Amino acid sequence: MIKVGITQGDINSVASEWILKTLEDVRVFEFCTPVVYGSSKVLNYYKKILELPAVSLHTINQAEDAGANRLNVVNVIGDEMVVEVGKPTAESAKSATMALTRALQDLKKGSIDVLLTAPAVSDSLQQIEVEIEQPKKGLKISVCDSFRMALATDKSSLSEIASVLTTELLTEKIKVLQHSLIHDFLLTSPRIAVLSLNPQAGIREKLGKEEETIIAPAVKAASDAGIICFGPYSADQFFGSGDYRQFDAVLAMYFDQGMVAFQSITSGEGAIFTANLPYVFTSAHQDVSFEEAGKNTSSPDSFRTALYLAVDIFRNKLIDKEINKNPLKKQFFERGSDNEKLDLTKEETD
Repeated sequence: MIKVGITQGDINSVASEWILKTLEDVRVFEFCTPVVYGSSKVLNYYKKILELPAVSLHTINQAEDAGANRLNVVNVIGDEMVVEVGKPTAESAKSATMALTRALQDLKKGSIDVLLTAPAVSDSLQQIEVEIEQPKKGLKISVCDSFRMALATDKSSLSEIASVLTTELLTEKIKVLQHSLIHDFLLTSPRIAVLSLNPQAGIREKLGKEEETIIAPAVKAASDAGIICFGPYSADQFFGSGDYRQFDAVLAMYFDQGMVAFQSITSGEGAIFTANLPYVFTSAHQDVSFEEAGKNTSSPDSFRTALYLAVDIFRNKLIDKEINKNPLKKQFFERGSDNEKLDLTKEETD
């Protein structure tokens, strides 16, 4: 049974509502054991004001005590914490950070198998990369069924994007994306599409030269490295014609270019998987949505998808590890003046 750690996120947002609505379905407990890091008091408060179906909470001191067929809660937020529904506060932001810190500690020592982060104001990925002491940068991949979208830049303003993009950056993003498609999603020979930065893929010179000088060279470098990669494609025609269905993943140049299309196509039901890290991290494809908190109107679909995605990818990683643990050794020949001898006992050296 896969043990899924779930951070409670910002306690003034819709996060607690999503957790309760997702875990009220008893079928969830058939394939995982959920462990929520937060406050049972806060969860009970939201259960009461939202008049949600009864969800039995079981308070535990540590993740190792989590039991099957129940909602386990590790209290990491003090009872003195005040809930102000729909209002972002310094205390609510602090509660999200505390929950994530404790969950990451348990993830690193193996007390939980995967981590699903509920929405918070702070940058969860940045905290994750710092606390797990991982030199590699995570790559967020938005997922809904077979549609996957990654971003070359997701924290840059529109005015900065052209200066941030480099051939080296794009080539690395493509390589990370391909590696994840193979080892996390178990796809054989995945096909990747790369979007253009400028309108009409920079056909008109006055619209920009980044396609010619940066993006196309990155696509070629990735192709030369054995990756099945095509582009750059103009975003409007690429999505409008449905060409995205011909690929296993798409790399967009900036946030709005990729996420507007993704959200429109998936109707908000997708989730986010962060690749290139040693653990499985997923999250909902929606933000804190303070304006919807406490109204019982917010849909948990994206959060539920993130839970399923975490379990699926964890299982995929186990399968991938199993099928690759005993690769065939390369054959080495010892060449002499009179004979050739095949020796399969030698280890490969650089």
